[in-house]
Amino acid sequence: MPHTHRPATAPQREDGPIDPTGLLTFPAAPTTGEEMWRKRIGINISFLWLLYPVLDLAGSHPTALRAVVVAVAVLVFVVVYNGLSRRPAQVHRTLVVGASLAVLTLIATALTLADRSSWALLFVFTAIAGAMRLPRRDAVVWIFFCTLLTALVSTAASPDTGSTISLSATTLAIGFMMFYFRRLTELNRDLVSAREELARLAVSEERLRFARDLHDLLGHGLTVISVKAELAERLLARDAAAAAQHVTDIKIVARNALSDVRDAVSAYHQPTLEGELTGARMALQAAGIHAHLRGTEQTLDPQVEALLAWAIREGTTNVIRHSGARNCRIDVQPGPTAVSAEIVDDGHAVEPNGSGNGLAGLRERAERLAGTLEAGPAPGGGFRLSVSVPVGRPAT
Repeated sequence: MPHTHRPATAPQREDGPIDPTGLLTFPAAPTTGEEMWRKRIGINISFLWLLYPVLDLAGSHPTALRAVVVAVAVLVFVVVYNGLSRRPAQVHRTLVVGASLAVLTLIATALTLADRSSWALLFVFTAIAGAMRLPRRDAVVWIFFCTLLTALVSTAASPDTGSTISLSATTLAIGFMMFYFRRLTELNRDLVSAREELARLAVSEERLRFARDLHDLLGHGLTVISVKAELAERLLARDAAAAAQHVTDIKIVARNALSDVRDAVSAYHQPTLEGELTGARMALQAAGIHAHLRGTEQTLDPQVEALLAWAIREGTTNVIRHSGARNCRIDVQPGPTAVSAEIVDDGHAVEPNGSGNGLAGLRERAERLAGTLEAGPAPGGGFRLSVSVPVGRPAT
């Protein structure tokens, strides 16, 4: 019975790896109540495989005692199997795991020999349980052991060689399939952990860099302010003019320090073309507007890239808020002498003179880089915003 689980990722907690056999996916970590119920359903659906020996038993008209004994044995098997699936994947070398596998093996052997050969299907579940819970080397040995036991017990229970070979091959194949799915889950978990750690290190490094920048910017200025404040305090009583000059110097140093901090923070929050294009696509799609985007792989000056990124952000915001458009085209056009970003929609032409506050601020940014901004109705209807910046020219 096929049953699908989604791979576990962080920080969101999802289901385990895909299990194409429909047999079992053991949880890799504790889950929420709703997710655990889904896992319980998925695991126990796999026991529909046992309908074959159950129907075979029912067709043989067993005695009441025989039916009760078999039902109790199967119920114990299912309970122990579910108990193993509840244990975290990190728990391997424990008495509970070993005892549980022993119980599963004894029940599978007893039912196959004492009742009917079709109960050898239980060895498939036993192989999977060991493959998912034992250390890797022991798990491989366990799969081969279950395969050999399947062959021996099936042979002893039935002379049907074809059935014995089929059940043994199934035990071996599905056991190793789940073993490799377990390994894939472990590798995926390690990869997610490594990526999270790299992200944490990147954030930490960026914080340290920003802290160093602020220290370098403010350290000298605050030192000068402190020294001049002490001098002004000493001179205040006997030389008011000199003290006033130091106060003036303090004001100038403080203004320069404030300007440096503003520049640093502005650079720290500087947007990128790639990030704004990705954000524009998501925002437009969320608003029900079909997005046609074209970026550039050309390496741009950080200030030029920031301006084009701000233009895309402002243009996308205006399209979503005011245009009522169904389509929006964002085109970044690189060139040998200039690079431009154009945002065109097919909605209502808003702000035909480009006089909005956002566009006014964008125009000022463009002028500082000797660029131009054009905003107004598009020739075919809708609104067009275009920002063009010369390449290789100094900012004014």
